[in-house]
Amino acid sequence: MNTRINDSEEGQGRGRASVLVGLFAVGLVACGDDVAGTETDAGADTTGDVSETSAGTGEPAGLSYWQDVAPIYFERCGGCHSEGGIAPFRLDTYADAVLWAEASRLATESRTMPPWLVTSDGSCGEFRDSKALSQEEIDTIAAWIAGGMLEGEQRDDLTIPQVDHLEGGESYMTPTFVPEPEGGVFAEFDEYRCFLIDPELEHDVFMTAYDVVPGNEALVHHVLAIPVDPTLDVGAGVTNLDVIEALDAESPDRDGWPCFGAAGDGVEVEGIPVTWAPGQGVVNFPEGTGYRVQEGDLLVVQIHYNMSDPEVLGQSDSTLVRMRFEDSVEREGFFELPDGFLESLFSGEPASLPAGQGSTKFTWEMQMDGYLQWLGLESLDVYGVFPHMHEFGRKIQMRVDHGDGQGPQCAADVQSWDFDWQLYYFYEEPLTLGPGSSLEVTCDFNTEGLSEPLTPGWGTTNEMCLMGLFLVP
Repeated sequence: MNTRINDSEEGQGRGRASVLVGLFAVGLVACGDDVAGTETDAGADTTGDVSETSAGTGEPAGLSYWQDVAPIYFERCGGCHSEGGIAPFRLDTYADAVLWAEASRLATESRTMPPWLVTSDGSCGEFRDSKALSQEEIDTIAAWIAGGMLEGEQRDDLTIPQVDHLEGGESYMTPTFVPEPEGGVFAEFDEYRCFLIDPELEHDVFMTAYDVVPGNEALVHHVLAIPVDPTLDVGAGVTNLDVIEALDAESPDRDGWPCFGAAGDGVEVEGIPVTWAPGQGVVNFPEGTGYRVQEGDLLVVQIHYNMSDPEVLGQSDSTLVRMRFEDSVEREGFFELPDGFLESLFSGEPASLPAGQGSTKFTWEMQMDGYLQWLGLESLDVYGVFPHMHEFGRKIQMRVDHGDGQGPQCAADVQSWDFDWQLYYFYEEPLTLGPGSSLEVTCDFNTEGLSEPLTPGWGTTNEMCLMGLFLVP
């Protein structure tokens, strides 16, 4: 794996990334928390006639909430922005939509909401089940605001879509738990808690689908489920189970243990097959593929609880995680978590990024020839990607060079990184990596608030430049 810092400094490092999966933080805050509300006079007259264009804007006028905007809000935003949802405000009533109109415009135009980080206009990979708004929908919201935010004729035929749930499968419940805000710059209103579940598997199985049903939708902001080998030696004769038991013992009066990083500090994992966010519904792995969960593996369920709404303080949750297992699949997939920035910690001089920069970049490359040879394969299909950085991240892009003379092609692009929303993105059609092919990942960071260089690490005060891959031989 080759690395380039700021497109000029060169470095090299090698090693299978699954050794480094380690404990990266997945932080998530309530829907819409990133944009403060702008109070608009909800009592203003918004029912009168308007001209064909709004004065001084040239924008089309005459759009109304109920006829033009509510269908978008109900269908695309209602899973979070409705009564009892995780979001701090509603968009399914006219009065609330007016109150939060400017915040909604800013969030949709910047594409920070709905939470779907990868570019989904076909210019950089084709992804299935996209939650991204179309440009037409974004323009409709902006035009409604510019046109005076007319209410229109109230209607009762709009409903919040019901999230589908997985039928059958194995079900696992987390304990009834009352979260408490951890405090600090990265978790002021949040708690990240891990719970250990024994699936009691009698033989190896393959996960082909999963679903998460939060017990308290107003509290649960994100869920990970991570198979862990309890017998894995993580160093000095200490096993994963030893680490988990020590973490759990630190708070004997509460279930589980704190885990801002994946399964907890010091717990080594090989992949994170379950990532869930509100409104997601059932996730089916690509047709014919599955992820092996081994006999004896334990499940660590990480739940991010958000308590930005003071009304949820003191409330409890018990969340259901359901998985569909098959005894066999046509093609076994696995997760790889390469990160050239993090891997520099283990190969000579660690990389760093200069402080005080609005934009500073790190690029690493993964040549596939040696990797395929090591695996004994002629090719691999990339079925999905999982971009990951911490709070200093701005943008991340992956390009693929197939070695066919066409040069690198954009395969995944996040133009507005948001540490609060992180998901796996599955391609409509897999990307095939064969001999001569390579991956190139570039991360762009903002270090303006730092006085010392930014170094790699698993904590949120450090950084990562990770591109998780769901690979299928």
